[in-house]
Amino acid sequence: MIEKLRRKLFKNTTYRIDNYNILIPTSFKLPTYQKEFSLYDRFLPVLAKNLNVSDHTIIDVGANVGDTLVAMIQKCHNRFICIEPSDFFFTYLEKNTQNLIPEDAKRVILLKSLVGTGEFSGELKEINGSTASIVLSTTDKSNVEVTENRMTYNRLDDIVQHHSDIILLKSDVDGFDFDVIRSAEKIIEESEPILFFENHIDNDFQYIEFDKLYDFLKDKGYLNLYIFDNFGNIIVEKSDYHTLRNINEYVYRMKKYQVTRTFYYTDILVTSDKWLPIVDKAILDYKKNWLTK
Repeated sequence: MIEKLRRKLFKNTTYRIDNYNILIPTSFKLPTYQKEFSLYDRFLPVLAKNLNVSDHTIIDVGANVGDTLVAMIQKCHNRFICIEPSDFFFTYLEKNTQNLIPEDAKRVILLKSLVGTGEFSGELKEINGSTASIVLSTTDKSNVEVTENRMTYNRLDDIVQHHSDIILLKSDVDGFDFDVIRSAEKIIEESEPILFFENHIDNDFQYIEFDKLYDFLKDKGYLNLYIFDNFGNIIVEKSDYHTLRNINEYVYRMKKYQVTRTFYYTDILVTSDKWLPIVDKAILDYKKNWLTK
């Protein structure tokens, strides 16, 4: 298995993100997507640039090859905790972190772990050399080991030692972001971090679980929503969960009944009032410097 991964790693290329070239698999979709869709994955570096609390930590769950880390770390002075469960992508993440200048690299902690509450079980599957996703087993509620790298689900509250200095929690785990966020209840209660997560719904199970997440977040005071389409364009600002549920119904209808697709999922930026001025500033910055190009 290890040797197979090594051989696969030799088939790679590089991609430029501002001042760094990162190592990526040749099948990695980011270069194609950013060439075709000018706003794709462009917001988080803008948000990082507007974080004015440098003694707080950014958590990146589903860090993949480190492309988001590299894009963000050049824009801020915060510490990063990057978590990636896949053996394949973690190797790239390590390499790309090692290639950072020492001043940047020392701000990064890398962890290989599958993050979640442990309520759902499945196997980690690599998809097209660009991402990895959980495929649920037939028994949903058991804390079983992941086949690919023999890892169990770990709650984010247990992985991260300090719960009170988190300013941003980013999650991109292909449809299981609801479980990542639910595993960070202590962090959310003590830090009230800005949340940015992929709201990707492919089946009835995910539809229901994301719906439960919205009630959880509302109860925690996360009432300021900004909804992006998967291409990076803002759909609506300072929205609410009722609107998000309506958009979910629209997007899932396209998937479920195979009608014409306008976009495929949404990315959600949500904050309590604690960091609202930072979020508003970042949104204005993004609209000025990206949406008007």
